[in-house]
Amino acid sequence: MIGERFGRRTWIVALALATLAACREAERAPAASAATFSGTGLHVDVSLGGGMAREGENELRIRVRDASGAPVDDASAFLAYSMPMAGMATMGGRVDFQPVGRGEYVAIAALSMGGTWKLELEASRPSGEVATAVGSLRTGAPGLELDAPSGRAEKRASAPASAEVRVDPARLQKLGVRFASAERGPLERIVRATGTVVWDETALVDVSLKVRGWVRELHADSLGARVEAGDPLFSVYSPEIYAAEAEYLEALRAQAAARNSASTDRADAMVRAARARLRLWDVAESDVAALVERGEPRESVPIRARSSGFVLEKNVVLGAAIEPGMRLFRIAPLDRVWVDAQAFESDVALLRVGQTARVRGPTLPERGIEARVAWVYPSLDAVARTSRARLTLSNPDFALRPGLWVEVELRIDLGERLFVPASAVIHSGARRVVFVDRGEGRLEPRDVQTGAAAGPSIEIVSGLAAGERVVSAGNFLIAAESRLQSALEQW
Repeated sequence: MIGERFGRRTWIVALALATLAACREAERAPAASAATFSGTGLHVDVSLGGGMAREGENELRIRVRDASGAPVDDASAFLAYSMPMAGMATMGGRVDFQPVGRGEYVAIAALSMGGTWKLELEASRPSGEVATAVGSLRTGAPGLELDAPSGRAEKRASAPASAEVRVDPARLQKLGVRFASAERGPLERIVRATGTVVWDETALVDVSLKVRGWVRELHADSLGARVEAGDPLFSVYSPEIYAAEAEYLEALRAQAAARNSASTDRADAMVRAARARLRLWDVAESDVAALVERGEPRESVPIRARSSGFVLEKNVVLGAAIEPGMRLFRIAPLDRVWVDAQAFESDVALLRVGQTARVRGPTLPERGIEARVAWVYPSLDAVARTSRARLTLSNPDFALRPGLWVEVELRIDLGERLFVPASAVIHSGARRVVFVDRGEGRLEPRDVQTGAAAGPSIEIVSGLAAGERVVSAGNFLIAAESRLQSALEQW
């Protein structure tokens, strides 16, 4: 009897303990919270880890199947989530689902605060099948709600925009809201850059000798000295030049003596050879003529400038010894110069060789002078993120001096484009939004993709059609109104 009572009590206690453990396990187990949506050839199940959304990180899992129900492992999927707030930028983000096998994918969404979050999901395959859905989830509430659109909806790379905002037309007028139409027409981009005037490197002239010698007289005796073509730079004593002059005079005498004789041809050949040697050793024609007139060689021979310009380098002094090949002078003409312009990285793709530009500087007329792009360098400055473009321009009055800072302006014809006033586009992180006038005070926030900026206008690549009216002034007031209305709807 006692044993029977003890056994019954043991069984009751064990049953109670098992029931209590099951209840606790049920409390810990996640609640079922799944939603589904389908598209063209894809079926997607969505579940929320933990059963309900919470502030902070939330795990979302999807299972992707094809039309036959087989798991799909080559899908790409993303989740975009957003929460508009009054007077603040829209919060949210976008995450890509990562595959975990057997058609399942996982993503972590970080919800920065409690409340209702708008969702946008898409799953697609390389073969073209796609399924999309929009919906919402609320922190502290079980599950998530999805409304899968029929067919493929137009997708954006970021969170969906807020709903249409309504503002009384009379209030719009009081707020100073103005509208402009999206237009299609020629668009011109103005690229501005800073530049530095530099010497034209293709016109630089180096002075050197092909023989040994010593400097006797120095005429171009300072850096920056201006010289004209034919002016003597210095005089040199060279035993080799002296011997060549004597040889030339002797050849001329032999030629005169051999005239009308059988040895005339030989004498003529000697004269030509001696004259060529003097020419190759840079003895000027005028100095050869003076040698013939004088009838005897000179100990020091002038070395003359071959072109006009300014002395950029001077590597000799009076009495200096000269070796063959030494760079004695560098002369730089200034009647044509280069401008080394620094263009921003975003403008480099617009630069082309042959484009005309206008250069302005403190020593130039107010309207500046015209230049031409001669070269666009193939590399970027890794720190400044700029690229160099070389411009050539005439400088007959020497108004442009090397080292001078100038401003460069290039007008680039972009052809026919769709554009709106730049003030119509609101920049919100990675998004570009305009408010489209739907009439009767209804304004639709719409994501657009922008292109080239051209002064007061900006190109619209997608998201708008020609003729649609957008808010061009006061759009930040409309954005605040939109966020306020959205926040009231959420809370």
